[in-house]
Amino acid sequence: TELNDRMNNADVTHDKISKGTPLTMIIDAYHQPPQMIDMEKVQKDKYTLMISPFRYDQLYPNHEPRPINDGHYIDRWNKNYVRMPCSPCYTLGENRQPIWTMISNQLANLRKKCDNKIATVEDLKTTIEFCTGHHYDMYCLETLINKVYTNSERIHFMSIVLSNICSLALNVDRICSRSPPLLRIGTTHSVTMSQLQAASLLACAFFCLFPYRSNNEQNDEYENFQDPNFNQLYRYGPPQKIEKLKCILHYFRRITNKMPNGVITFKRYSLPDNSYPNWSSSIARLCDMHLTTGKKIEDVKYTLQVDFANKYIGGGVLGSGCVQEEIRFTICPEMLVSLLLCEKMEINECIFLIGCERYSTYKGYANSFQFDGNYEDKTLKYNQNRDNWGQKWCHLVAMDAFCFRDPIVQYDMKYVKRELIKAYTSFYPQTMKFERANMFGIATGNWGCGAFNGDRQLKAIIQLMAASEAGRPLIYAAYLDKNLVKSFFEVYEYLLKQQATVRDLYRYLERYSTENNQRSLFEYILKTSISSLKS
Repeated sequence: TELNDRMNNADVTHDKISKGTPLTMIIDAYHQPPQMIDMEKVQKDKYTLMISPFRYDQLYPNHEPRPINDGHYIDRWNKNYVRMPCSPCYTLGENRQPIWTMISNQLANLRKKCDNKIATVEDLKTTIEFCTGHHYDMYCLETLINKVYTNSERIHFMSIVLSNICSLALNVDRICSRSPPLLRIGTTHSVTMSQLQAASLLACAFFCLFPYRSNNEQNDEYENFQDPNFNQLYRYGPPQKIEKLKCILHYFRRITNKMPNGVITFKRYSLPDNSYPNWSSSIARLCDMHLTTGKKIEDVKYTLQVDFANKYIGGGVLGSGCVQEEIRFTICPEMLVSLLLCEKMEINECIFLIGCERYSTYKGYANSFQFDGNYEDKTLKYNQNRDNWGQKWCHLVAMDAFCFRDPIVQYDMKYVKRELIKAYTSFYPQTMKFERANMFGIATGNWGCGAFNGDRQLKAIIQLMAASEAGRPLIYAAYLDKNLVKSFFEVYEYLLKQQATVRDLYRYLERYSTENNQRSLFEYILKTSISSLKS
């Protein structure tokens, strides 16, 4: 039958379980990365290009994107743009002396010491403190370089890698050539840059150069933004902070050896009010779904991968946090640029990060997290892993769950609707050149079910509804969570047999929220027929 063709019963190998639509069937439905509209045709009010428009040609993979304005820096010193450390408006004292002149001298002196192989961690610390005008606790940075690194690793970092970080920061005006716009609440806008430009911005963050962003000097202008500077990560803290620093410094080591030439886009999307689904009347059928215990989200390639985000993107990545979002940003440090650009997310907003490369492998989670060496993505699909903008086929969406201090309230339909809108906003197909290219699968899992106290079963149904309404297949990567995969598949199969729609699932949630139920949500669904919901 069609149902039997669609469903693939338990496939258990070494305690790894996969159920539902075969993963290859979902992945292979899309033969190339989603194609963007031509750069020359983008709407200026929706897109900001920090590179000169071009079209990527896979026959010429070594093409280097050029900065906009031919590298001539154009400054924007106002609340709608990143206030760049190289801005002539960033001044000191009554004489309004440009601070960048002093910063440049310090960075040049440090680079000279690196090149002469005489730079020390104390020199690095002194440079950061002089450039920022603040004294910082740098226990984790000092410990990593002086005590954790081997002698050869320390020499290589302090001479070769640190010299390159200095150069990337020193040349930020020529590399970036414009102030990036801030991606503010209520806007749909994207910023596209080269990986080199991202590296230059991260080099500035390494030296803590972005003004007015750190806690000791933050003003109201940035109260809804993250601090993109690295000073918090350098401070004394748990061992995983040093492991995160290992990943980030490994990124700098990699780009020192060979600077990647790809393109990255950070897009904020705000779902318009008139695009909100009417859940109670939706007749959308349930989407195809693959469930697995054997993969982490970042390992499910050629999909829209979900970042279980904080409303302040990146969460505690530059602090002590070390769960799903923080780990992802640590092994893909180009994602840290989003902390510089993005204001906190509202209920109907999400942030897309497209083309960010992964550089590190890891093991463990939270307190047990450890850097585990280099990662190189050599996977090519149909000999093509970049789109026509030169972006790697790596699409991530940051969507923040509600934090339930009292877990019982999450079944209230007010909160259910909030999570439905957030998930739908994140899964909603974005406007690209070819409409069907937007419909590639979504890789997600137990969203908001850790410190935010979400019910795994409720979040599973919510995400199934949102993906079905968006018309996209779902890959549910519940890593090592065999019980959820088995029980969710049982519910999914039961719903398919009854030809359930999104409206039916909404009615289940409405009923469940009003009944004083001792059963789990999955048990309730399995004991309640769809026909009884209509009575």
